[in-house]
Amino acid sequence: MLDISLLNNGNFSVSAGPPRLALVHHGFRTTQMGAADKRQDKFAARYASLGLLNLARSAQVDFERGQIPFKPDIKYFDEDNYEDDAALAAAISAWLKPAAARFVLVSLYSLAFERTRAMIGLMDASELCIMVGGAHPTVAPEIDFAHLVVRGEGGGALRHILRHFLKPEFGVGEEARGICFKADGKITMGDTVFDKSIADIPSPAFAYELIQDDTSLAGESRERWWKAVGISQQIYICTQSCRARCTFCSTYLIHGKLVSRPVELIEGDIRHLISYGNDSIQFHDDDLLQHEQLDELLEMLARYDMVWTCNARSEVMNADLAARMYRAGCRKVFLGLESLDQRSLDYYNKATTVEMNINAVNVLDAAGIGVVCGYIIGAPHDTVTSILEDLDRVLQLPIFFLATAILTPDIGTTEYKRALRRIPLLQELGDGGTKLNIRPRPDLFGTSAPYGLPTVSDAVTKDQLNELYALVNCEFILRPELIERVNHYVYPSRREEALSWCALQRNRIRELASTATLPEVRTRAQKLSAYVESQGLFAEYDMKDSA
Repeated sequence: MLDISLLNNGNFSVSAGPPRLALVHHGFRTTQMGAADKRQDKFAARYASLGLLNLARSAQVDFERGQIPFKPDIKYFDEDNYEDDAALAAAISAWLKPAAARFVLVSLYSLAFERTRAMIGLMDASELCIMVGGAHPTVAPEIDFAHLVVRGEGGGALRHILRHFLKPEFGVGEEARGICFKADGKITMGDTVFDKSIADIPSPAFAYELIQDDTSLAGESRERWWKAVGISQQIYICTQSCRARCTFCSTYLIHGKLVSRPVELIEGDIRHLISYGNDSIQFHDDDLLQHEQLDELLEMLARYDMVWTCNARSEVMNADLAARMYRAGCRKVFLGLESLDQRSLDYYNKATTVEMNINAVNVLDAAGIGVVCGYIIGAPHDTVTSILEDLDRVLQLPIFFLATAILTPDIGTTEYKRALRRIPLLQELGDGGTKLNIRPRPDLFGTSAPYGLPTVSDAVTKDQLNELYALVNCEFILRPELIERVNHYVYPSRREEALSWCALQRNRIRELASTATLPEVRTRAQKLSAYVESQGLFAEYDMKDSA
């Protein structure tokens, strides 16, 4: 970490006037979708960082309550607004310059670690305080390009920083417990802190006003076409953490136990979004259905003329709940199905059964809700045959979109710890792979998905899994019924984009038919490619730039 004494030069003070906080959203240009096939990057989501917007709102409330001495000036910087990282860094530095206390707050993503390091390196670390947080710093907080690293939720930490930074009492007390820093060569490592602020912060919970102007988001998010609903969407959460403990997920490491925002405060947030012209909500909660006042929440949502999407788990789903969700405005659900192989579900600690998954898909579809299913390949026990057999089972279900991923041993997760025992080269992610400075290493593990990390299947290589990933996408998409589903579930403004995605898969299956190294993949690809050509599926939407 950078030593905070660099800033103790007489030119930085939290006591000399309002501080400036530059909220920096950097990293969405690096995606696993793009790692699997760079042509897919154009279909990636673009939306604001709710973590940063919540921190901004927390600082506003802290000033209103007299808990910090000055009302901070806050500006949101999105990388999509700038030609390159040099332009972004220059804009941040110029905006911060007039203030006595100048903070750069960055949400750090594992996939973008090296990119973000390079961008931060373009700023003057003796003039600006670099503060990072998010999932990656929570589990791997030794960040060498930051002065301050915040683990877990950062509202209390930011309050402490804005009151005490560079003062003798800095780093002392409960609010400082999550802060990692170096002062005069001495390193203090904070703990992961759960502040549960979402339960009581006044409406709105997020400072959406910061993204209304001077941002490519233009006051709304851009979800992937298969999850999008409405015309003017915005992302939102009303719970923190997840009751599940899936082996590939780090959510509970960052947020601890479940916290639900009271329905009356959620209603205030909904009205706030409506005032900005948003007509649809993307609930980005890990599982909206775990909300402790779910019945009241659905009743409240039904009173507003808004459509919405959410993430959910299958074990609680039934026909009555699906129907109530539809009446309340739900039009799409991302269901964490992951597999129809019980071995895989047990390995992932999903605490679900194949029967639960099948039932959830069927009742949601029957209610008129488009079902987007998460689907993972590449468990240690997976073989080419088992993956293809599971795919054949999945293709029998009325799923609107299959969001396929290769199992990733993300840093800090149970899956990472398992892989660390089995793959000696993982020791090279950091100092022995066990210290807190670990990060993806594309130089060791390549840039294909999962980016900079190994795969964990015993019988299928990383390259082979990427072939299977492409085949799964193609076999799911290149079916006549998909055209009907696209026309039914996709808004007209996004339909061309959806069909362009389908055309990309048409081109991809042609490639697999001639280049696949797995005989099983090549055979299936050749058969599907011949069928697609004979039927002329998606021919009119062939992407000229997809080759």
